[in-house]
Amino acid sequence: MSDFDGIVGALKSAPSVAVLAHVRPEGDAIGATLGASHALREAGKITAAYNADPLPPGLACLPGAADLLREVPIGRRYACYLVLDTSDLARTGGLLDGRPENAVVLNVDHHADNTRFGDVNWVEPGASSAGEMVYRLLTRAGFPIGRAVATNLYAAILTDTGSFQHGNTSPEALRAAADLVARGAAVEELAAGMYGNHDPSEWHLLSEVLASLSLSPDGRLAWVDVTAAALQRAGLGLEATENFIDFVRSVGGVQIAMMFKEASTGEVRVSFRSRGSLDVARLARQFGGGGHRNAAGCTLWEPLPAARARVLEAAQSLLIEDL
Repeated sequence: MSDFDGIVGALKSAPSVAVLAHVRPEGDAIGATLGASHALREAGKITAAYNADPLPPGLACLPGAADLLREVPIGRRYACYLVLDTSDLARTGGLLDGRPENAVVLNVDHHADNTRFGDVNWVEPGASSAGEMVYRLLTRAGFPIGRAVATNLYAAILTDTGSFQHGNTSPEALRAAADLVARGAAVEELAAGMYGNHDPSEWHLLSEVLASLSLSPDGRLAWVDVTAAALQRAGLGLEATENFIDFVRSVGGVQIAMMFKEASTGEVRVSFRSRGSLDVARLARQFGGGGHRNAAGCTLWEPLPAARARVLEAAQSLLIEDL
């Protein structure tokens, strides 16, 4: 059961709230976390924003990003823990370990496979993003949405809709984004910070990754490899490759795009993107992962060639079912 009003009531009554999201965060997780924590602080709450993993470099421009904490587990004892964009408790990276017994865990998420781990849960798979859901929470609760909050929530919606290109670009998402712009979201500054501030080494890495582009005989599957050797040559981490899959997805005729990332020896992280009704979250779940219909991911614990072969076979099966 999803309890929107229960989440609103809990946030309004809690004197202190920790805000956090899933490990390996992207724009929606960080934007929603920073936007919510900033609004709660302006409403008079004791609050802070947390994530167990480092901030992706392209998100350092978000208001409050420098104040994001990585303390695992969270040391301060909060009355309430607002967990955003996170499908199960394990994906918090241990942040909630040792929390007070009487603390309330609020689970706000738009993943269909959410495990409803919270004391109060609001799960809405039809929402475009956690950022849109936080916007609706703050609006209903009457919490302030100033320029900093608006900028973070706009960034969250922008990134999870693929800059308003993906199928989750709903009327509700666009209306929320428009209102956030009206409230002062720094659209031009965000564009410069998130998309116009790349290091030349990222483009060198991208050229090597795209050189590995492969397509199935029918052109419906496309994939690239990000090898550990390529990352080492570029002097970059996996976080630099976050948006590389968009180039793969943009190839004409491709219905499922995949990126195989060699995180370490025997660990391969796979990103999926799809078009239309093809559900790559279903594909990711076959390998212990998850996500959304058109954007998902998983991790396989085996060498890159073996991982790629298994995933390609499963992806081809999904395409056959779709015929």
